[in-house]
Amino acid sequence: MSGRTVTLERLAHYLDSGRVPYDPAIEDDPENASQLATLARLRLLSGELLADEAAAEPEPDVGWIAGVMERVRQEARSGRDIPLDSAGPAILHMTEGAVRGLIREAGDSVAGAVVISCSLRGDVSVPAAPVRVEVVISALRGQFVPVMADDVREAVTLALLRQTELDVEAVDIVVGDVHLLDVGATS
Repeated sequence: MSGRTVTLERLAHYLDSGRVPYDPAIEDDPENASQLATLARLRLLSGELLADEAAAEPEPDVGWIAGVMERVRQEARSGRDIPLDSAGPAILHMTEGAVRGLIREAGDSVAGAVVISCSLRGDVSVPAAPVRVEVVISALRGQFVPVMADDVREAVTLALLRQTELDVEAVDIVVGDVHLLDVGATS
C-alpha cells in the first residue's frame, strides 16, 4: 500500500543530500522509491549526455584567449590625451587608454559578447571633433548576433555619453569571431 507521494523538489533535495539522513517516507514507500530511482537514472543519463556533447566539442583554443589578452594589454597603453572642459586653471584630460577600457567594460557587460579590440578614429585631442568608435567583438555561438551587436552599441554609446566629452559620431560593431564557451560578462 502506497503512502503519501512526496514532491519532486523533496525527492531532488534528498538525492542531492546523498540520501542522508535516511527518509522512510521516501525509501519505504514503493511509489516514492520508484520516483527516486527514476530521478537518479535521469540525472545519470543527463550527465552522460552532457559529457558526450562536451567531448564532441573541439577543445577551446587557448591562443584565442591569449590573443584577446594581448589586445587588452596593447589597448591599456595610455595613448593620446583627450582634453576635458574645465572651469579652473588646471588642464584636465583623460587618456585614450582609459576610454578604451571604458568601451571594453561596457561591451563586455553584454551577455554573450566579448570585446576583442576597440579603437577611436578621429582627432580626440581636439574638443568637439567628431569621433568614430569601432568595437570588434566575439559572439557566443547560438546568440542572435544582430541583437547582441545592437546591445553592445547601446552599452558603449551610453558609457561614452555618461563618462566622456567625446563627440561620438558613430559606434561601429564588427563581429570578428564566434566563441563556443560562455565566458560570461565581467562584473
